[in-house]
Amino acid sequence: MRTALTLLATASTLLLIAGCSGDPTVTDDSEPRDQANETVTDEAVNDAPTDGASIAHITSCDQVEAVVSRYIEGLVPADDNGVDEWGVHCLWETAEGETDLANIRVVSVSLTPVEPGSEKPDTSMIENVEGGSVVEAEWITQHDGIAFSLDLGSAVAGATTTTVWVPTVEAIIGGGSWANMPALDGPAAAEVVRQLLKA
Repeated sequence: MRTALTLLATASTLLLIAGCSGDPTVTDDSEPRDQANETVTDEAVNDAPTDGASIAHITSCDQVEAVVSRYIEGLVPADDNGVDEWGVHCLWETAEGETDLANIRVVSVSLTPVEPGSEKPDTSMIENVEGGSVVEAEWITQHDGIAFSLDLGSAVAGATTTTVWVPTVEAIIGGGSWANMPALDGPAAAEVVRQLLKA
């Protein structure tokens, strides 16, 4: 949660709107019910396809680490990494006593559920900021989402914060580029999120 709040300072403010549900189906209890048919109907409802972008399957930062392993080489996990009712919060940082400049960095992954009915973020603000850009990815478009990054730093080393928003999940990836390490830039962050959400 702390990581998400820190990184959200660079993102646009989200407007929440109330969601509406459809009218319930009215049934006539006076007519006999077909138990077998009712069972099939219940199973069909339970197996109905959803948006597909979910964090329900993520139970620890070990699963996240498997996806970002190439970006966190030489780093150590933070003590308060974990998954709770607010979402997934994982961070890898410089080890104590580290002297290699390539490992003086931080990588963070935050995944939080989106409130039903939340409005898609407006990227106009981030597009007008130096270092800000919209991240294009087919899977994000297919999920009616949006992604944007903010780059800070130089050609040698820099920090990048990428937000990927879909109607069910908001992901904030903190990364960047360091020496010869793989760059965790906007497109790379979007791919990390895709793999984590299995989207």
